[in-house]
Amino acid sequence: MKKKHFIFKEIGKVMISLGNLTFASLVLGGIIKGDYNKLVLLLVGGLVAALFITGGITLLTKGGEKWK
Repeated sequence: MKKKHFIFKEIGKVMISLGNLTFASLVLGGIIKGDYNKLVLLLVGGLVAALFITGGITLLTKGGEKWK
């Protein structure tokens, strides 16, 4: 595997993890704190997580090995 493909693959994995952590922290933080509008917090957390996860999947597919 080329270095470029390896880097794309690893950055993709990190972005997917960041998306999961972002969603969980915003939702759980909103539930625990309770001062914020839960619907807005859920929508913002979902949007940010979706962006991270979509970017991560895109980088993972770029980082895959070439078909012969």
